[in-house]
Amino acid sequence: MPSDQEPTAEQISQVKDSVLEKLDKELPAVHFHPADLKRITGSDLWISKLLQAYDFDVEKCIIRLLDNLAWRLSFGVYDLSETNLNQEYLNDGSVYVHNKDKDGKPLLILSINKHSKSRKQEDLLRIIVFWIERLQSVGKVEQVTLFMDMTGSGLSNLDLDFIKSIIGVFETKYPYILNYILVHELPFLLNAAFKIVKTFLPEKALKILKVTSKKDIDQYVDKDNCLKIWGGNDEYVYKFA
Repeated sequence: MPSDQEPTAEQISQVKDSVLEKLDKELPAVHFHPADLKRITGSDLWISKLLQAYDFDVEKCIIRLLDNLAWRLSFGVYDLSETNLNQEYLNDGSVYVHNKDKDGKPLLILSINKHSKSRKQEDLLRIIVFWIERLQSVGKVEQVTLFMDMTGSGLSNLDLDFIKSIIGVFETKYPYILNYILVHELPFLLNAAFKIVKTFLPEKALKILKVTSKKDIDQYVDKDNCLKIWGGNDEYVYKFA
């Protein structure tokens, strides 16, 4: 979870000047998307969020920002749309956004019971990034809560490599975005595997990780924002829109 403290103007300037200097002298601008370059030159918000996420470590922020810029272009972040995503995964509710937590942050929901190792990990990651970017551009949302819905999941749904990839995306590409990680209705059979998952979570992620059940989900998501299957009042059935 990012710090509440604001970075100084000097820290922001150090990061911005260093990145722009590298672009001028070392790295051709073609390696980065024009919209991302505009995010750096036209506003301090992105750099401020990264500095907070990386505990105001200027050098680390510079390295991660340059890496992020290159990744966003190679991943095709700005090209993602409902027309070029895996239609099966987009429409079956594998990953979607619905309702908010008690802090008013949107829920990015992963339906783990729909997953298996045979599914195309890259296609699912593209949908996760699509939803994140959609929230950031349309709603100007700064944080989301990752809601891992384990309802009805079993050993066949467990994919540690996929979970690692998701964690990697949030840790290195969107380190400032998570409010909570909610793991809901974790089956007893998956307890041992979940302990393994916790070993590769960064320290900051562990602090916001909460395992919930129908009995206590309302500590983080009120009943009207909880689906019926989670123990709430919402009868919503997912349909992409």
